[in-house]
Amino acid sequence: MIDLRSDTVTRPTSAMRRAIASAEVGDDVFGEDPTVRALEEETAAALGKEAAVYVPSGHMANQVALYVSTRSGEEVWAHEHHHLIGDEQGATAVLSRALPRLYSGAPVPDDGLLTAWMRGARQDDAHRAEPALLWLENTFTGQVVPLAEQRRVVAFAHGHGMRAHLDGARLWNAAAALEVSPAEVADGFDTVSVCFSKGLGAPVGSAMAGDAATVRRARRARKLLGAGMRQAGIVAAGALHALRHHRERLPEDHSRADLLADRLAEAPGLSARARTNMVLVRTPEGAADRLVELMSEHGVAALAIGPSLIRLVLHLDITDSDVDAAAGEITKAAAEL
Repeated sequence: MIDLRSDTVTRPTSAMRRAIASAEVGDDVFGEDPTVRALEEETAAALGKEAAVYVPSGHMANQVALYVSTRSGEEVWAHEHHHLIGDEQGATAVLSRALPRLYSGAPVPDDGLLTAWMRGARQDDAHRAEPALLWLENTFTGQVVPLAEQRRVVAFAHGHGMRAHLDGARLWNAAAALEVSPAEVADGFDTVSVCFSKGLGAPVGSAMAGDAATVRRARRARKLLGAGMRQAGIVAAGALHALRHHRERLPEDHSRADLLADRLAEAPGLSARARTNMVLVRTPEGAADRLVELMSEHGVAALAIGPSLIRLVLHLDITDSDVDAAAGEITKAAAEL
């Protein structure tokens, strides 16, 4: 099976397994795990932030960031398709009791919408929730958000007393596509979350970065959520190896996504476009689920993300020959459809 469901399905490389096996460990709840400390310090440095905290998942990294940036009943402004909204089981309301205010369409809200929302919120009306946090995501379903757009929205948030968070689960891909440092993508945000298992190929973990005071509060939030880890260097070693060795290869995934999209132009009834390490495939109306079934029968695993939209994700385990084979099998499946 050629697994294109996600870049989270990768298996540790031999070098990563050696790093895990030889990891120096300690009790991280006491702050004594040297591998975790190294991972946190190097992540913070890469993102241009004062500190970072290692957590088991991107979901937790996001929720910790939300928890330390809002109070109960305050608003978080986010896109309706952000991971925070659609893929975290309503944790925004359950854990932080924050109120999402959602926009749709483009990956970042325009100034007119933001101004209208702020005008409505700033009337000293006791009936209205106060805006506290503006949320962005880069990449956004594989799409790179231009840094100028990020800066514009973050400046608006800070100018109106809000904090700004970047869900950078695939920030490493955005930086590679823009040919800038990760710190440039993270610049200006109060908090940033990054994932080591998406794109970079580590088995476990994400991090949240920000200023030292915010990260101290985030450590308490991590403990509150049950993620006080002991000899966590065992898993952090995989993430540290990925951070050190797998960022430079990300353009390979982007190139393979471009190649796969080009090859799928030959598939009957389909249209495809590449976005960093993803290929979004448009099917005939309502046919995405059925095509995913047919693709599986042909040895290609994928996810339908809409009635007529399929997502293919390139990653560490996919080779040029896999791309060639997948394109051929998807084309056969499309013909059957």
